[in-house]
Amino acid sequence: MKFKKTFLLGLTLVSLVACQNADISSYSRLATPKLEKISNTNYIDLSSKTYESYMAFARKFTSLMMKENNLKDEQSLGISIPDAYICLAIVGITSIKEACDDVLNYLELSNISELRVAVKEILKCFATLFKNSDGKLVGGFNLNSIWLNPEKVDLIKEKDEELYKDLEEVFGASIFMEALTSEKANNYLKVEGLKDMPVPKIELEDDDPCALNVMSVYYCLDYFEESVKRPYKSQYDSGKHKMDYFLNESSQKVDYIESHKQGIVYENDKFYGSSLGINFLNMAFFLPNDKNAMPSSIMDDVLNENFTLKEGLLKDYEGNMQPTDIFDVDISAPYFSLENKCELDRGALNEIMPFITNQGASERLVKAKNGTLFLDYIKQFSVMKFNYDGFYSCSATIAGERATSTGMEYEKFKLTLDHPYVFEVRKQVKIDNHVFKNAPLIIGEIVNPVYKD
Repeated sequence: MKFKKTFLLGLTLVSLVACQNADISSYSRLATPKLEKISNTNYIDLSSKTYESYMAFARKFTSLMMKENNLKDEQSLGISIPDAYICLAIVGITSIKEACDDVLNYLELSNISELRVAVKEILKCFATLFKNSDGKLVGGFNLNSIWLNPEKVDLIKEKDEELYKDLEEVFGASIFMEALTSEKANNYLKVEGLKDMPVPKIELEDDDPCALNVMSVYYCLDYFEESVKRPYKSQYDSGKHKMDYFLNESSQKVDYIESHKQGIVYENDKFYGSSLGINFLNMAFFLPNDKNAMPSSIMDDVLNENFTLKEGLLKDYEGNMQPTDIFDVDISAPYFSLENKCELDRGALNEIMPFITNQGASERLVKAKNGTLFLDYIKQFSVMKFNYDGFYSCSATIAGERATSTGMEYEKFKLTLDHPYVFEVRKQVKIDNHVFKNAPLIIGEIVNPVYKD
């Protein structure tokens, strides 16, 4: 399948079910989002509270998703973070206090006010499109919706005006009085998603639609500059620019991106890592020292940033040697394309959120016709691709960054991703208006870099 534009789409569905057991113009819509989707500004500011909450969620959610979906038969898998965070936040704010407290505790927030602030900042920083110097829309784009099954739930008789205002103006959510089916979910994506962007195929249990679904969609777009893309595309078209990739004591020839820059190197007893710049995002890679090791063997250390900056030496203009953490870094990274589908079932969710998986879910918004509502599952569907255009999995597209000569010599470091590794797509953010840090948008493992153009 040929993708003409780079993209990333991560889609998270949360299901709430009663304890007992493409055209969307005709859908019954009760609320419409009222949020800025496109700006002239690349927002980068987060408060320390929001950043700490987001990072804590990214670590815990990625670790749990990988544990539940990818450790028995480890395969390439990417996890999208912003949509999962927002989706769970919507479940929390629509739930009764005890159930909402489960969500707040998991997000490491103290109250609803902190949740509102965190969601506003995350959507503004990670999910607002803006035009780059070439006039292309880059950044993030988010769609949120709540689907109410009229056969299984009734609206609360006294409408909570503050809740509806939050859903429209803070979360940017639509509310539909419709049971969510595979057809409706895919139609919604086709009509309200970004035009001409590939999306994952959503498959739900249509024989028994849930009482309530929350659906959060996240696109993240970035592009290599044309001057960087052209040689990458030429290399790919030649069919001769290949590297050896090793898996299970066998090797294969794969297409790859080759980047040369000055930068830092991450070091741990079990792995090395570095990053490759896009335009507005960057992509970090972490490679186990043991060629036979799977990415899962280093994932927890990567998520918890259990690594240091490798120390090297710099030869200055006068030939003197000085300590530095900057290297001349060469990165060789294979192309890959992924179609991801992962799930946390009620059992896994109950271990981290025991109340909401039994009662009280979204009961500030609706009541079940029979019984109560509980959080039953979280599913995520996504498509991702890394090639000469960049990276897209809701879509961080990788941009190459060139360094000009300084007259000084740094030690060389080569990171050749020739066996299974961990990757992150990250955006640099400014915390409390003075400290710059990287925040992951996508976290994943590449076991076998299968690629389809």
